[in-house]
Amino acid sequence: MANYLNLTAKSREVHSGNNRLAKFSGIIKDTRTITTEPTTLLDYESGKYIFLAITGSDNVPITLPEPRAGLNFTFIVAASPASGEPIIRTATSNTLNAMGAADSAADGPTSLLCNAVTIETASIGGERIEFISDDTYWYCYASQQAVGSITFS
Repeated sequence: MANYLNLTAKSREVHSGNNRLAKFSGIIKDTRTITTEPTTLLDYESGKYIFLAITGSDNVPITLPEPRAGLNFTFIVAASPASGEPIIRTATSNTLNAMGAADSAADGPTSLLCNAVTIETASIGGERIEFISDDTYWYCYASQQAVGSITFS
């Protein structure tokens, strides 16, 4: 759930009488960190930044909810996985439309229907994967720093 401010108090009450108005900039999004536990995301968690800091040696499955218009998740690799890899899956087969960056053969970006996105041990901190749903599919865009660090299957 998003963070909200209580705006019922008068400005001078909030700022001890200096009569300054509160300044607002941007939105503070909720975050979640996944380390070793298999995770099923729920639709009400939509909009979260999910940091992947996989510490164990086992792969960690992460399941997206069923596609629903407007749902979205952003995954950020907080650190390279040691040996276990996060695998982001869809609840229903072939509902993930993945768009990846050009591969090592430089033949352009790829788009395909698939079931999972794997963050390989070759990934480095800061890589980002976004999922946005239109009610039928999860559209995925991956920004990777190392070739082959994020794969689709």
